[in-house]
Amino acid sequence: MVNNSVSRRDFMRRASKSAGASLAAKTIFLDPLSSYAQKASVAASDRLRMGMIGVGEQGAGVLRRAIAHPGIECVAACDLWDGRHTLAQEIVGKPIKCTRHYQELLDDKSIDIIINATPDHWHSKIVVDSCNAGKDIYSEKPMTHQVSEGFAMIAAAEKNKRIVEIGSGAADSWTSIKARELIASGAIGDVRTIEVSTGRNTPNGAWESWMPPPGLSPDNLDWNTWLGNAPKIPFDPIRFVRWRGYRAYGTGVAGDLMVHLLTALIHSAGIKEPPFRAHSTGGLYVFKDHGREYPDVHHVIYDYPGLQVIVKLMLTCETHESAKYYGTRGLLEIGGDGITITPQDGKDYDPGWYQQGYPRAMREAYEKQWHLDRDAELPKKKPEPVVYRNPESGQGLDHLGIFFEAVRTRNPKIITEDAVFGNNAAIACHMANASYFSKSVAVWDAKAKKIRTA
Repeated sequence: MVNNSVSRRDFMRRASKSAGASLAAKTIFLDPLSSYAQKASVAASDRLRMGMIGVGEQGAGVLRRAIAHPGIECVAACDLWDGRHTLAQEIVGKPIKCTRHYQELLDDKSIDIIINATPDHWHSKIVVDSCNAGKDIYSEKPMTHQVSEGFAMIAAAEKNKRIVEIGSGAADSWTSIKARELIASGAIGDVRTIEVSTGRNTPNGAWESWMPPPGLSPDNLDWNTWLGNAPKIPFDPIRFVRWRGYRAYGTGVAGDLMVHLLTALIHSAGIKEPPFRAHSTGGLYVFKDHGREYPDVHHVIYDYPGLQVIVKLMLTCETHESAKYYGTRGLLEIGGDGITITPQDGKDYDPGWYQQGYPRAMREAYEKQWHLDRDAELPKKKPEPVVYRNPESGQGLDHLGIFFEAVRTRNPKIITEDAVFGNNAAIACHMANASYFSKSVAVWDAKAKKIRTA
């Protein structure tokens, strides 16, 4: 009974100190990040003529953001559904060339850059073809649909000296950039564990309430071309709209949501390679209609050299996107509109509790000597938490703006998420899916450039 009461008092004392430290956290308001935002006017020689491939729910938004940059002119668009030809011209605000055949955009010598926002199973071919045609390209995440595709994309970019950026953008967020700076400075010591999570809880968030456009049919959609390298099946409007849920076309929640979490942490932690092992768990619990194949709960444990990453992703409960970097000298947490660092110095500030098993006289003598030996060396108080708040303007660097600047200056080094970076993130997503569907651990064979499962 004596030992239990001491343990409870010790717990309450420690908890109160921790709570007090949180309340006393120092807040630092950061200056806005310098970005590659476009100037108010752009010289004629710096104007870029753009071709857009894929004008769906993601592509439409990317097109709007792209043409908002001065000096960017969309002159042509490609989509396999004719309704999006109308949409592209509505967004651009004037008649432009529209086609079902993206090769026409690549053959057009007046087009400088391509933006690719097609389903995952088309990413690789369009990127490789664009590079071979001498076009720089911004391609949506995830970079690939299959592991082998990434290395062909990297080779095409290098061979043709093309600028390639993968469109996640998470690495250019201010939280990822500041976390990288803090971790590199040793603010939390050696990072051995990272935990990231996000969640949705609506049919829309799970793509399940997405409905085919009225009148969609093989008359106005080139269904056979849309299938690409996937198995040939009869026209299925649900698969056209909800392609992310099917293995033949998409990469599931891993390629749609997990890739953002991975992109941010890969950048922040300075990771330069794929994980060497992944173990997935989860299931398809809620959104089971229309033969959906990918899970709606997908959790993964990744092993990197000297580091373990835990990813929690669900479409069954809404949660804020968050990240925790556990270091030997403190905890860095990203959530809401800030970054919180809770320093740890790794020191004992009291004798602890093991001596509670000593006889009283021995225990009291031990504790007295402990304080005599150590109190003078201990800081007067523990380090206090520090909170970094969002810059007053902007959420980070201008991801599209960086691509445009890299093209103009022919400087690929300013791009964070280039083809090599994007491939490492995509491989991690593929490993998560491989582990889930094989019900075994997925191992990365770097020499063979393949994922191995039991």
